[in-house]
Amino acid sequence: MHNGGIAGFERLKRALQALLSDPIFHIPQGNTDSEWAFALFLSLLDPLVSIDSTAPFPHTVLRHAMLSTISTLNSLARSAGITEPSLLNFCITDGETVIATRYVSSKHDEAASLYYSSGTTFSEDAAGGHYRMSKLDKRENIIMIASEPLTFEKADWLEIRTNTMVVITPRMNLLQIPIVDEFHVPPSCANTRAVEFAVTKGLLTPKVTSSFPTRGIEVS
Repeated sequence: MHNGGIAGFERLKRALQALLSDPIFHIPQGNTDSEWAFALFLSLLDPLVSIDSTAPFPHTVLRHAMLSTISTLNSLARSAGITEPSLLNFCITDGETVIATRYVSSKHDEAASLYYSSGTTFSEDAAGGHYRMSKLDKRENIIMIASEPLTFEKADWLEIRTNTMVVITPRMNLLQIPIVDEFHVPPSCANTRAVEFAVTKGLLTPKVTSSFPTRGIEVS
């Protein structure tokens, strides 16, 4: 899944395609930036691991491929002279591990929003389809990742920092790993990022007028 957009994609598309092997080049069925970014991700998986295998990947392999995908897209943009930031909120899974990113190729702008919630049950709490996350004990049987909070219980949702990778392991551990590259901003300076760019793209709702979109995934 991809929430965002690769800036100037038409200008770097052919260079991206040139990096792909013939089998992976034929996987995309259309022309969207999302599917070609996924093809790039597949091409950057550990070459010792077959993409035809049904076995799950070590989460370290998935993490490395995702970081390499973002780095390669940034390199292609530089080579094409593209200066507009790309919004790269990606999410991939092999059925056991989930890798998600909240990322923008800028040191001055916020990325598209991303939140997570965790607990033991997620059930209807009131009539009209109002749900909430419950934590009956310290276990986490459910982890939900969404572009914005999916329920009215705002305290149940934690915001993922811009330019961060989230890893949900098969043991339901959630890791937040900073993506340290040329667009990394230390946490002490993170509040200097501006929201206007992502807002104009419709991918970041100002907190003063927060709403409840439906984009999200659940892991349980």
